[in-house]
Amino acid sequence: MYKSLLFLHIFGVFLIVGGAAIATALAIKGSKSVHARTIAAFSGLSIIAERYVITPGAILALVAGSFLVHQVGYSFGQAWIVASYVLWVIAMSIGWGILGRHSVRLNRHAKRLVADGVEDSDELGREAAAPVGMIFGAAQNVILLAFIYLMVVRPGA
Repeated sequence: MYKSLLFLHIFGVFLIVGGAAIATALAIKGSKSVHARTIAAFSGLSIIAERYVITPGAILALVAGSFLVHQVGYSFGQAWIVASYVLWVIAMSIGWGILGRHSVRLNRHAKRLVADGVEDSDELGREAAAPVGMIFGAAQNVILLAFIYLMVVRPGA
């Protein structure tokens, strides 16, 4: 049972890391463009990564990790485990509450412009390059590194 749970937990983390890398690369590339079709495509792909790769990975890592804590006999009150849960909630809140909404708004705006026959839009380019995406994207990536540190080092375990 332990090895299966560990596999599922690591696979969940793999999905998070892979999805985050894709979403980050798409956001960076999209932030350099004013072309409506390009921004629509990149933001659309980012939404897919967020919804169908990162989120399932985060849920899988949380569930399998929780079962691992129980299986191994760690206390759910240990600081590294509590910190992991708190960071998970923060990361999901940033992802769905801020970055996900930003991607959806950006995608809708870009698709509206494409439907209206607009090729390039400086306004859309500014929206794609908005600091909110870069700041909270970077914060989420730092949280991801903190997760990996906590899972590998398990300080206090």
